[in-house]
Amino acid sequence: MSRSYSKVFGALALLGLCVACRANHPPQVHTGPRPSPAIVRGGDVVSFIFEVEEPDGDAMSFSWKQLPEQPAGRFSDPTARNPTWVAPDVAETTTFAILVIVEDSEGSAIVAQGPGVIVQAPPVSQAP
Repeated sequence: MSRSYSKVFGALALLGLCVACRANHPPQVHTGPRPSPAIVRGGDVVSFIFEVEEPDGDAMSFSWKQLPEQPAGRFSDPTARNPTWVAPDVAETTTFAILVIVEDSEGSAIVAQGPGVIVQAPPVSQAP
């Protein structure tokens, strides 16, 4: 094999390695998660406006959480891209932070948090 062919094959081999070593970028959140509605009572359903993309085209997984954890609300599917959340019953008006961890298939992750959801306590009944 001539010397010029071996240089070409060497360059192609290096190029192949560089393609396999592309940089990974984390998912990017454009909007949200923004609750709708933002003020509810226990048992009400909240949806979220949430726009996220993965610049490299990698698959993404989602993990939705509420803080504080108790009293617990209920996500329709805590691993879905856009779940709904049923607000818990509360004894006093409570603001819940809703956050989502978004991870791409290459291991990059971000945490997104929007404005809180205010869950109002039931009105206090007054004796006549």
